[in-house]
Amino acid sequence: MAAATLFALRITQLEMNNSAAPNQHHDLWHATNITLELHNLARVARQASTADDPQDAIDELAVRFEVLRSMLSPSELSPQTPQTLIQLLPNAQQTFNTITERLDTWSYRLENSANPLQVAAEVAAQTDNLAESMRHVVLAVHIASTNAQDQNRITHHQRFAMLNWILLALLVGISVLVVKLIKDRQVMKRLSAHLESLNKRLEFRVSRRTRQLAESKALLMFILDASPSEAALVNAESGDVLFINKTLLDKLGLNTAPDRLFLKDLLVDTHKGEVFVDELEQYGRVDNWEAQVMPHRPYWSSLSAKLVEIEGKLAHLLWGFDVSEHRKLLDLLETQANTDSLTQLYNRRAFFKFGEQVLDGCKRYDHPCSVLMIDIDHFKKINDTYGHAVGDEAICSLNRTLRETLREADIIGRMGGEEFAVLLPHTDREQMLESAERLRQAVAERPVQSAAGEVPMTISIGAAVFSAHHSTTLEQMLVAADDALYRAKTAGRNRVEI
Repeated sequence: MAAATLFALRITQLEMNNSAAPNQHHDLWHATNITLELHNLARVARQASTADDPQDAIDELAVRFEVLRSMLSPSELSPQTPQTLIQLLPNAQQTFNTITERLDTWSYRLENSANPLQVAAEVAAQTDNLAESMRHVVLAVHIASTNAQDQNRITHHQRFAMLNWILLALLVGISVLVVKLIKDRQVMKRLSAHLESLNKRLEFRVSRRTRQLAESKALLMFILDASPSEAALVNAESGDVLFINKTLLDKLGLNTAPDRLFLKDLLVDTHKGEVFVDELEQYGRVDNWEAQVMPHRPYWSSLSAKLVEIEGKLAHLLWGFDVSEHRKLLDLLETQANTDSLTQLYNRRAFFKFGEQVLDGCKRYDHPCSVLMIDIDHFKKINDTYGHAVGDEAICSLNRTLRETLREADIIGRMGGEEFAVLLPHTDREQMLESAERLRQAVAERPVQSAAGEVPMTISIGAAVFSAHHSTTLEQMLVAADDALYRAKTAGRNRVEI
């Protein structure tokens, strides 16, 4: 409606400006003035022919020439006059040009002729014809102006009719709006009454809920204080301690509750503490987060926390369980499950577990990977000749050489008896061959010490290289390396076969 109103006002403004525009009848006025000036020119010319003192009349005639020429000059006309006359009256410009040529001729002859009275007589004789031509121009301009005004009246009638329709539409729209406002007011009254009723019910429920929360809070504090686990409630921003139970106070080595306590400061690892708090802020709770706590006396704890609102402020509710003994037991069981008891290397199960992870990483990033199968040459002979204790020492000696010669990133495992496997990540064929030869030479240069003296020991190595173009598994690589190891044994031992 606002746009329609602005549009109607704009139409009214344009019509008013058009109706009040200056120079609407400039063409008719200009042509009439030229005609009158021609009559004046004829009158002055006749006076010059009959005057006793013709010089004054001749001077006035020259002045009339200049006045008429100025009226015919394009620079003195309205910018639209020549174009309008030419469009409406094709002969008007020709009439103007004829009058201009006659004026130029008469002016020249009047200034240079020895008999100016003759020029005046000629002007008096020809001016009436020119005035008659201008009267035709005036009549044509008058008719054209009348037609244009009629057309303008028709246009104005059409536009004002459209304006009436717009105003009628605005009236209808305003009426609909008033009706809608009345209905909305009635609806608002009903809603206000309903809202007042809801507010009363809400106040009653809030009052009842407040009492329930107070009772629940007292019960919660009692339970937390009697709990054997560590528990605390602290302000999320300032760290002000709202509650802390006796178990956590004992862990902190305090007799009274501190003024402030930040959860991240409880963890030994500061970075983990920040991650713990960030996760709590992001998700609203953290469950069963195992970490070392109490930097002054570290132990493992299973921490859980929840973001709660206390009296309109966010707070951190923390509780934890001491799981140090449980953690030690798990670490011991994990070590026993994954480690060979004699060499402390990975056993066969752990080697496959961690080896598959490393191999998957190499496949993902299209990196080379190699595996070695190692066997002590004539190990049975060493056991039969020097005893099983020397055999165990030979295995331990090979273990030490493996650790000293290979990289920390390489995965070493005892596959059983005197057989070992090594996974070399990010290692191509040339690098793997270099590592295997270096290992073979190191073992050969380090004899096993026994009661009977030094016992020479050598190893045979079978190797396989992972190809990124094939979906090879670790077990397939070990089978290929075992075949190469068999060829090394057959070829005379103490050598590397790929």
